[in-house]
Amino acid sequence: MHQHHRLFIGLFILLCVSGCDVSRPVQPGIPLELAIERKNAIQNVRYDLFFDIPLERKDSILAKASITFEWIDKPIDLQLDFQTARSAMKGLQINGKAAEIHYEEEHIVIDAGDLGEKSNIITVDFFAGEAALNRNTDYLYTLFVPGRASTCFPLFDQPDLKAIYKLELSIPSAWKAIANGKLVSSETSGDKTHLRFSETKPTSSYQFAFAAGNFLEAKDPISGMTMLYRETDSIKVAKNVAKIFELHRQSLAWLKEYTGIDYPYEKFDFALMPAFQFGGMEHPGSIFYRESSLFLEPSASVNEELRRAGLIAHETAHMWFGNLVTMKWFNDVWLKEVFANFMAAKMVSPAFPEVNHDLRFLMAHYPAAYAIDRSAGTHPVQQPLDNLRNAGSVYGAIIYQKAPIMMRNLETWIGVDNFQTGLRDYLKTYAYQNATWDDLVTILKKYTKQDLEVWNKAWIKTAGMPEIEVTRDATSKFFVHVVNDTSGIVWPQTFDYKLDAKYIHRVQPVTVRSSSDALLSKWIEPDMQIIPNYRGKGYGYFHSSVDLLLGEIPKELDVEARAGMWMSVWETFLHGEVPVTTLFGSILKSIDSETDPLLLEYIADKLSQTYWQFLLPEQRNSISKDLDQRLFKRMMSIKDKSLKRTLFNTFSDVVSSPEGIANLKKLWADEIAIGFDLSERDHIQLA
Repeated sequence: MHQHHRLFIGLFILLCVSGCDVSRPVQPGIPLELAIERKNAIQNVRYDLFFDIPLERKDSILAKASITFEWIDKPIDLQLDFQTARSAMKGLQINGKAAEIHYEEEHIVIDAGDLGEKSNIITVDFFAGEAALNRNTDYLYTLFVPGRASTCFPLFDQPDLKAIYKLELSIPSAWKAIANGKLVSSETSGDKTHLRFSETKPTSSYQFAFAAGNFLEAKDPISGMTMLYRETDSIKVAKNVAKIFELHRQSLAWLKEYTGIDYPYEKFDFALMPAFQFGGMEHPGSIFYRESSLFLEPSASVNEELRRAGLIAHETAHMWFGNLVTMKWFNDVWLKEVFANFMAAKMVSPAFPEVNHDLRFLMAHYPAAYAIDRSAGTHPVQQPLDNLRNAGSVYGAIIYQKAPIMMRNLETWIGVDNFQTGLRDYLKTYAYQNATWDDLVTILKKYTKQDLEVWNKAWIKTAGMPEIEVTRDATSKFFVHVVNDTSGIVWPQTFDYKLDAKYIHRVQPVTVRSSSDALLSKWIEPDMQIIPNYRGKGYGYFHSSVDLLLGEIPKELDVEARAGMWMSVWETFLHGEVPVTTLFGSILKSIDSETDPLLLEYIADKLSQTYWQFLLPEQRNSISKDLDQRLFKRMMSIKDKSLKRTLFNTFSDVVSSPEGIANLKKLWADEIAIGFDLSERDHIQLA
């Protein structure tokens, strides 16, 4: 946050506490200062909402909102957020009396003199705004994250003013609907059906949701949960629906056990949208998903199945981490996302016992986090945010990928049991309320002797990552140093170095605490090779022996060790220490030999990236025939379908020789049996 913003907020709070009247200028969006003012002024907020949804998309949605609240102290001039046009508002009542509408800069402005001394009810008749009300020909759904509920209806659109929502919908009689609350009544008259939903638990505005439309419906006979969907391929639905319900049940059971808290809401349903903007959105009792993320093709790879399981676990985890306890402001949006990702990584293990989940975590998070953290555009995990209209800027790989790494780092730092105990304390202390990251740190301090302030400063409040190198003195004593520490930052973490030219498994743990410490001293042979960050769990750029990394990575190394070395290879290449042709040769060797699906997918991605982004056109032309033949041969000969799918995707992406294209056409025409059924989507993409 800029210094002048901090000064302004401090002065403003002082004025409010002292009882002075402050005339606040009306600004677009939801400025932080406005959010603080309202949080200090009102409580016990409730919304009674009604939307009359017509069959025809061209027709407007007539709506009504009754907003009830109480003053904490004395009335102030009030701003209701409503990001639409003045013409959308049809009437305003304040405590039962008609009032003139004052609309300015996306807000309905109400003078303190028009409001009661204790309780108030403001009723607005309006046409619903459609910027976040995704209307299609025969269905619609809301998507109000991060601060877009006010594009649809008037409210206090900030996460720390949790409220009770009670919803009524009038929809075409052939439609179905889903909302946060449970459906309590349905009355059909003519071509419309009137639905009433139960009131919610205290809920943040971005979590309020409903969907209505011409949906198909499936019910889980075990749990009673309902799924709405649009997919018309009954065979695809039949092959997926039982697994989708099973994964949700498993996630709910795991979270109840881990947190010690029952599922916090009245019901658990979800809806699948054909073109949903995200993989999923965690509305309490009413999760929305992108349909293709859950309805997989029969030939889906293990990685695709893992991604589905991870997505379901992620959204389910939000019921506790993000919904039950919600951040106060979107500068801490990373907090709900990190726990959803972090818990999802833990949760999918029981469903996939054959998968190396440490490897999956490594592949799912580290490459994407490095991609932004090595760049000039990197930023701290926790970012300042002065207006909720800019909240979209705080999303990205740092919060979705780096933050889970940091949370696992923290769990290791203070101990798994201490970490879980602290989280249980946090969830119970702030249930149905809001909390900051610093509130969580305060609770965790009770369960560890580690210096969490030092850890917090480096990993959460500072951008970038350490650059770590190995040095030896004249006697071959081995030292590890952080070389880019110029501001007193300490990067607490634990990782491994492997010391042996013959790859005998002799691993020495190293804890990096500061740039000045000789963190590891060991007498070693002069010709002993050093593999830095063995198994890849350390976070940072590790200076490496290029010759060692680009030798053929031995098959006898475990897959995490191979993955860690490959990530080091890629980072070393991007730092300009490896010629592109040398790198590409090493990639091809691993493409020919790698048998782990997750690691092969990573290496294959680097093949495509190197081929198209780093090789010159003449270099591509000189190797295209050999590359196409090599990939095709490996793809056709391998038995494992997950490996075969990855190789098929890579072959389809890079093929450019006449011979390779001819084979691609044969695959498209089903003249060659590849070993799994190509889906309609595969055929379309090939065409």
